[in-house]
Amino acid sequence: MKKAKLCLKVLMITGLLLSMMPSRSQTQEMDLSGTWGFQTDVMDFRRGSLSPRYKHALQGTIVLPGITDDYQIGYKVPYRYIDRLTRKYEYMGPAWYQRDIAIPKEWKGKRIFMYFERTHWLSSIFVDTKEVSKIDYISVPHNHELTEFVTPGQTHRITVSIDNRFQYNTHKWDHAHTEFTQINWNGILGAIKLVAIDPVYIDDLQVYPNITEKSVKVKMQIRNRTNKPVDGVASFTINGVNYQLNKKLDLEIKDTLALVEETIVLGKDVKLWDEFNPNLYTIKCKLSTKSDKAGYQHEKAATFGMREVAQGKNHVMLNNRPIHLRGTVENAVFPKTGHAPVDDAEWERIMKILKDYGMNHLRFHSWCPPEAAFRMADKYGIYFEVEMPMWGKDAEPDDARYHFFRREMRAILKEYGNHPSFVLYCNGNEITGSFDFIEELTADAKALDNRHLFSGSTARTRVKSDQYYVSQQTNKGAVKVYEGFPYTNWDRSKESDVDVPVISHESGQRCIYPDFREIKNMIKVLWKRAISKYSGAPG
Repeated sequence: MKKAKLCLKVLMITGLLLSMMPSRSQTQEMDLSGTWGFQTDVMDFRRGSLSPRYKHALQGTIVLPGITDDYQIGYKVPYRYIDRLTRKYEYMGPAWYQRDIAIPKEWKGKRIFMYFERTHWLSSIFVDTKEVSKIDYISVPHNHELTEFVTPGQTHRITVSIDNRFQYNTHKWDHAHTEFTQINWNGILGAIKLVAIDPVYIDDLQVYPNITEKSVKVKMQIRNRTNKPVDGVASFTINGVNYQLNKKLDLEIKDTLALVEETIVLGKDVKLWDEFNPNLYTIKCKLSTKSDKAGYQHEKAATFGMREVAQGKNHVMLNNRPIHLRGTVENAVFPKTGHAPVDDAEWERIMKILKDYGMNHLRFHSWCPPEAAFRMADKYGIYFEVEMPMWGKDAEPDDARYHFFRREMRAILKEYGNHPSFVLYCNGNEITGSFDFIEELTADAKALDNRHLFSGSTARTRVKSDQYYVSQQTNKGAVKVYEGFPYTNWDRSKESDVDVPVISHESGQRCIYPDFREIKNMIKVLWKRAISKYSGAPG
C-alpha cells in the first residue's frame, strides 16, 4: 500500500513538472555569413545539363555577404565608359556558392528556411544534388524553405546559384540593376541565415491604423503545418515611448492556413506619426499553440506609426492635413560599393541629409530600397515613394513579364507595408505600352492595401485608379519648374487639369560638373581613374 501511494505521488509530481515545462523552443537561427565555396559558370553548365556545379565541391572561396566585384571576379574591363563610371570587373551569369552545413538535431520537427536579405536576381537552392527552391524577387528578401530536404542531426551540402542575368525581358535602365547607377551585381547582401521555426507560425502580420478611433486592425496569416487541429492564444504587446498595451486572443485553427483579424483599441494617449513627430510603435505577437501533447511557439513583430494617408483635391493628405512634399529622387547611385546599402547607419546618414536640407520626401526611381531605408525613414519622418523595377516598354504585352510584376507588387506591399514612411507607391517610371495592364496593377494594389496612395506611372498616361500623378505637364500646361528663379511662390496647380494631387517630375535636373576630388574615393568596384586624365588627379 505504501509503494502504491509512493508511485502515485511520483506520477503526480512528474505530471506537475511536465505541466510547468515550456512549449518547444521557438525560433532558432544559424548565421551563415563567412567563407563559402565559390565558382563561376559562364558556360551555364546546368542549363546545358553538362556537369552542373552543385554535383561537385566548388574550387574557389568567397566571403558573404558580398558581391563578385569585391573579389575582382569576372571579365576585366579594358576600357572606360564616358557616360557612366566603369566597373573594374564585369560578371553576368550564374555564380555558385557552396557550404557544408550541419543541421542541429534540436531542429527536428521544425520548419527550416534559408534567408537572404537581398540578392540579385534569381536564387536557386540545391541540397546535396537536388534543386529544392527558386525565387526571383528583386525588391524583397528571398526566403527558401528546405524542410523536406534536410535532416536534423545530419550534414548537408548546400549549393546556391545566383544568376544576375535578366530573368525577364525588362527595361535595361531600371535602377534595380542598371549599370548606369548601381551595377548589375552578383552576390548576397545583408543577413544570410538558416531559420528554424515551430510548425505553427505567423506567416504575415499587417497593421492598419485608424486615427479617428485610436485603434489598429491587425491582420495575420497563421500557417499550421502539423496536419492536426491546434488551439492556443495570440498574445499581443504594443510598445512605444511611455506606452504599453497587452491583449490576448484565443485561437482555434483547424486548417493549414488561418486568417485572423482583430481590432485593438490603443486609447487616448496614443500619438500620431508625421515628419514633425515621427512617433513609432512596435507590435509583437507571441503565438502559443498546442496539438495533442505537443506545444508550439512563434513570435513576429512589426513597427508601425499611427498615420493615415488620403487623396485630397490638390494635396496628399496625411492625418487629415495637407502636406507639401519637398523631396528628391534616389536613383540607386552608390559608386563606392556598386550596390544599395543594407545597414541602418548609411541610410540614417542619408535621412539626416534630407532633413538638414528641409526635405521630407524621397522617390525611389524604378526600384525599392531594403528594409534599413524604411526603418530610418520611419525614425526621421521621411515620406517615401516606392517603385517596382519597371520602366519604358515594360507594359507592352508579355505574359511572363506581366506575371513577374504582379508578384513583385504584392511582395513589396507585404514586406514593407507596415512602415509609416511608405506613403506613396508607383509601378514605375515613364511607362509605355498597355495601360490596361497598368490600371490592373494599380487597382489591385489599392484593393489590397489602403495604407498608401497609388499611381500607375510617372510622366505618362493617367489611369482610372490613380490617387496622385507625377508628371512634367498636363494637357493644360507645364507643372515643372525649370526656370530656377530665386523665389518659391510658384502655384503650378493653376496650370494643371488633373483631378488628383500632382507631383512635379524631374523639376530639378541641371547640368553640373563633377567634383574631381571625389575620384580618389572610388576605390572598390569602380575605376578611380576613369576620368583622371581630364582632371589632373594623381594616378
